[in-house]
Amino acid sequence: MLLDQIDEYFVKREIVMDLVFCTLFNSGYLDKGLVLYNSMVKCMEYFRLYVFAFDEKCREILINMKLDNMIVVSLEEFETPELLKVKAERTPAEYCWTCSSWSIKHVLDHYNEKICTYIDADMRFFSSPQPVFDDMRKSNCSIIITPHRYKTEEEEKRAERLRGKYCVEFNTFINDTNGLAALNWWADKCLEWCFYARPGTTEWYGDQKYLNVFPEKFNGVYICNHHGVGLAPWNNHLVEYSPLQDGKNITIRELNTGLNYNLIIYHFENVSFLTKHIMHASSQMKDSILHKKVYDPYISELLQQRVILKEKYGFELSRKKRVLTKNFLMRIYQKYIGPIRRIKHLYDLYWIKGA
Repeated sequence: MLLDQIDEYFVKREIVMDLVFCTLFNSGYLDKGLVLYNSMVKCMEYFRLYVFAFDEKCREILINMKLDNMIVVSLEEFETPELLKVKAERTPAEYCWTCSSWSIKHVLDHYNEKICTYIDADMRFFSSPQPVFDDMRKSNCSIIITPHRYKTEEEEKRAERLRGKYCVEFNTFINDTNGLAALNWWADKCLEWCFYARPGTTEWYGDQKYLNVFPEKFNGVYICNHHGVGLAPWNNHLVEYSPLQDGKNITIRELNTGLNYNLIIYHFENVSFLTKHIMHASSQMKDSILHKKVYDPYISELLQQRVILKEKYGFELSRKKRVLTKNFLMRIYQKYIGPIRRIKHLYDLYWIKGA
């Protein structure tokens, strides 16, 4: 009996140590950040989420909420002279990309965490990621990178050349020699160059193409092969969503291998308002199960958070698109043309009553 209690104690200690995350966003992403946090509460008994609040309104509201598993980090605490030097040269989006690696560094260095995983704010957990960390440790690795995953080898090579083979969305670093070697190199490179450019026209692409070289350049890199991690519009077609549920979990089947996985974390790319009453949530796939179990709940939760923020904190979120680049023509494209071109299916459009 005593041995069982000791085993349970160390299992919990391991979970506490592994489930340490960080993300960054400003007040324009508060609804998405809060949906992310609430999903973590539902899926993980033990976790810590460090949120780097990229404006004062965001910090003020999150501090006021007093969320148990959230540590709010201000820019005053986080920004270094080196970061402040490049901040003026980059758009807010480019600066956020610059800071993704630096936020992980801050958690490891300032808060002395043994491990930290960066996650994008526009994601939602559907089950615990602990199995991924278990696989990483079984492989004696210190770093996790997640592939974009495309259907053909040709698509993979094209993506690697244009935007990067791996996605900055779920990136883990253990606070050890191997983890820090990769993290410090990545942070230094992002400080040196981290801009939006037309894909394929520059050697790097934001903070993302730097991950291309990780497997060859560094030791202890684990490439996440769990298809329940990093599901997104660009790889939905690789899996089949099961109508059955294992308890609270959503099951997916990887079509090439026939293997089943629990959906762990989904990346809701480009969920935004097109007009006051129309929201676009690109799934790139007509699948009633995907929409019923994944997209519909996410949109509902976003709208709930918007109501809470307005009624309780007097804060109404803007519907403006974020600026990715300082290039005038590219800004026009991103603001007016790009959102329309991304609409592939009418079922990805949501009519928002009373918005």
